[in-house]
Amino acid sequence: MLSVTLLSSKFPAVDIYPFNLPVFQHTRYLAFETPVTLFAGENGSGKSTLLHAIAQACGIHIWQETGHRRLQNNPYEDWLGQYLSVEWKDGKVPGSYFGSESFQHFRQILDEWSVADPGQLSYFGGKSLMTQSHGESLMSFFSSRYRIKGIYLLDEPETALSPKSQIRLLNL
Repeated sequence: MLSVTLLSSKFPAVDIYPFNLPVFQHTRYLAFETPVTLFAGENGSGKSTLLHAIAQACGIHIWQETGHRRLQNNPYEDWLGQYLSVEWKDGKVPGSYFGSESFQHFRQILDEWSVADPGQLSYFGGKSLMTQSHGESLMSFFSSRYRIKGIYLLDEPETALSPKSQIRLLNL
């Protein structure tokens, strides 16, 4: 991916979430000039929301646990990606979105799939992610999947990683 343009002129409103977040109020264009880009900022500044929207705009499936209800549903969150334009450098590439909140559910589902087809584990390091520590299972997942050329959007992957594992992830 070369760049992302936020199409602020198409925002349905500027005073409601997520359009009222600082990142959507003050950012018009993001250029990706290096293999790794880190978003940094205060809690609530919109980093995760922007990353989620980029995944949507790239057509990347976002693994989510289903069955949870919210007091108030905001329809704009589900369609935020339509307000971004993605420019690719050498054509669109496959990719994935990783959210630390959904990884635990993914580990459990993978174990269930593996009961019927143990070969599923070969795609994720060769052994059950549930039998490893949280940090070890993350690194097994990253090490096996992120060797494939693509775009990988990671939301707070460091939450369960030691400093040494964080460096290993950057090297991947």
